[in-house]
Amino acid sequence: VESELACYEQWKDQPRSLVENLCGTIDEKCEAVFAYLVDHVIYKLDDNGQQYIKSPARLLSDGYGDCKSFTMFIACCLHCMEIEHIIRFVNYDGGNQYTHVYPVAIDERGNEIILDACEKDTDGVILYNFARKSKKQKDFRFV
Repeated sequence: VESELACYEQWKDQPRSLVENLCGTIDEKCEAVFAYLVDHVIYKLDDNGQQYIKSPARLLSDGYGDCKSFTMFIACCLHCMEIEHIIRFVNYDGGNQYTHVYPVAIDERGNEIILDACEKDTDGVILYNFARKSKKQKDFRFV
C-alpha cells in the first residue's frame, strides 16, 4: 500500500499531455481514459510473484501490466484532470493482505465511477464501472 502511494506522488503529473484536451462530463472523461488503457495495454500478472509498479509512461511503453500499474495510470490521469478519486485496495478472501487495487473516480454528484480495468465478464469483455464484492477494502482519497 505504501509503495503504491509513494509512486503515485512521484508520477501523478506524468500523463498530463495525454488528458489535457479531454472534454465532457467526469464520466465521459473517465470512460475515455479507461478505453484508452484497455485499447493500448493488456493485463498480465507480474512474473514469479514479483510486485512491480510501473509509471504511466512505462506501462504504455511495455504494453502490459497488472492491477497496480493499471491503477497508477488511471489515478495519475484523474489527478491531471483534477477529478476527485480514490485508490481502493481490496481483499476477496477475507485474509489479512490486500490482493487487488483499482481506482475510483467521484463524479459531479458525488457518485463513484469504478475504473477497474482488470474486471471481465464471462465473455472476456473488460467491464467499465464494475467491481466484484470484496470482503475488505481500504480507500485513499485524492483531490
